[in-house]
Amino acid sequence: MHPIIHDFGFFVLRWYGVLIAIGLMAAYHLFKKRALRLGLSEPQASNLLFLLFFSGVAGARVYFVIWNWNSFFADNLREIVMIQHGGLVFFGGFLAACATLVIWTKYQKKPLAQVADALSPSLALGQAFGRLGCFMNGCCYGKPCDYFWAVRPEAPPEVAGMPIHPTQIYEFVGLLDIVLTLIVIERIARYPGQVAWSYCILYSMLRFFVEFWRGDVPHDILRHFTLAQVVSALIFVVAWLAMARAARRAAKARIASLRAETREARA
Repeated sequence: MHPIIHDFGFFVLRWYGVLIAIGLMAAYHLFKKRALRLGLSEPQASNLLFLLFFSGVAGARVYFVIWNWNSFFADNLREIVMIQHGGLVFFGGFLAACATLVIWTKYQKKPLAQVADALSPSLALGQAFGRLGCFMNGCCYGKPCDYFWAVRPEAPPEVAGMPIHPTQIYEFVGLLDIVLTLIVIERIARYPGQVAWSYCILYSMLRFFVEFWRGDVPHDILRHFTLAQVVSALIFVVAWLAMARAARRAAKARIASLRAETREARA
């Protein structure tokens, strides 16, 4: 584990940026075919993905800066734009990207639920590569442990050389599982939005449990929980209720359709 691939003197090539770029390309490849099925052109698909990516990065950075303003950024203004040093909060980026998607679908007159379904596997895949970037960068690290799979990072200095939980790898593996699960759900989905809400439920569960082993964030909510766990729990509840409502509406629509077909057959 080392955050720098090579220092060219005039330019430092970092694993964090390279892996995020790979994740973006992989996400686009996964999204492209789904976008074409929705009637989006390739330029529309690529523009949407890049728009969501940049709005997500901006939202993730703004969230992190606001949360750490008094403790760090107030005296280090130049660091606000130094995202290569780490400091992107996923939930801030997720909320910003969701708002951007709502605006984009309204402007383009595209169905929000279907576009969100098509994007969800790509989002999880991009996140997985992002967590690998976190692993190489040394951010989002875990608590000390004595398991045989513990890692000894070179950075940051707080845990350099210490055996710690590879929480980034835990989340990487979990996100790959989520990608495969969403692809299966996509094939059997009964209503628009089912894939997107499933992503919200699955990722919030994954993040909630991984946070217990995180060592870089305070577990100061009720003495055990992190802010990310509270947000994860809220997203889980909202997604579960939304999915139940959508499933009920879809079931009613199917029943109404079957009754109409039965009446036509009898006539």
